[in-house]
Amino acid sequence: MFKFSDLSDKEEDFNAQDHLLSPKKFFEKRRIAKKVYVFDLRSSEDYETSHLPGAHNLPFENFEDSIYQMPFSGEIMLYGGDQKELFSAAEILYDNGFEIFYFIDSYDSLIGGVDASFIDISQKAQEHITSFIKDSAEKFQGISIIIETKTELKANYSIQFIELSATPAEKISIDFENFQVFVSNEGIPYLEGTEVDLNDKGELEAFNPNMSITEISGSVEEQIQHVLDEEVNPMVASHGGVVSLLEVKDHNAYLEFGGGCQGCGMIDVTLKQGVEVMIKAQIPEIEAIYDVTDHAGGTNPYYQPSAK
Repeated sequence: MFKFSDLSDKEEDFNAQDHLLSPKKFFEKRRIAKKVYVFDLRSSEDYETSHLPGAHNLPFENFEDSIYQMPFSGEIMLYGGDQKELFSAAEILYDNGFEIFYFIDSYDSLIGGVDASFIDISQKAQEHITSFIKDSAEKFQGISIIIETKTELKANYSIQFIELSATPAEKISIDFENFQVFVSNEGIPYLEGTEVDLNDKGELEAFNPNMSITEISGSVEEQIQHVLDEEVNPMVASHGGVVSLLEVKDHNAYLEFGGGCQGCGMIDVTLKQGVEVMIKAQIPEIEAIYDVTDHAGGTNPYYQPSAK
């Protein structure tokens, strides 16, 4: 098994423990940081299966070659891969002058570190669940929160009771005082901030104010603007960026990236893995997204081209 002490030939003043976070601290840091970039170092196949909302996929084998594209301002957070790869990626950042960066030892430990603090179950809802289990002659062991992802930052949430005889496959269990809550591995990245309460009909309802689907209407331009306002710009705002819609023509949307996004070396990743997915998933009329930003111009572009 890899140990930090095995790498005795590394820089003596680089201490991995200064940058290594627990799962709870990782999620907390990601939530409160003003400008944060999250990178998933696993393969594209693993990334497509499940990843943290808003994370960029940068497989470890491409990490060092992509260092020149990394954002130098803001906080960088790494996860995925194995412990040795993450340590190496962190050291590459350190050796290249990056100061504020964090990592967690593996994606599995990140997902496995989820606990009851990720879910807010109201007192009435807890009493309802406990009473239902008791009235059923203890035939049920708890509830399953079913999370159906729709876009990078949107998902539908529902609840069902789980019988004692059922052992949910590929699910993580979270212990509450009188019952358990089960969530699929794929749903875990969308769990933080989920609320469970009783609706007006006295039925259990799960909702995540940060992730839940809302209906959008209006012209195609208005729908795209809604997605930009509600999903895209809150995401890129953590990078100091902003995305504007310039035009919709022949089922194509033309966007301009400003602020911290202008000239950013990761703009292609942001466009393909984030913005395009969000818009096309909710507005099927759109067939392609184009970035028409002058990334070398502007008064304060992210990247200043070298003088010729």
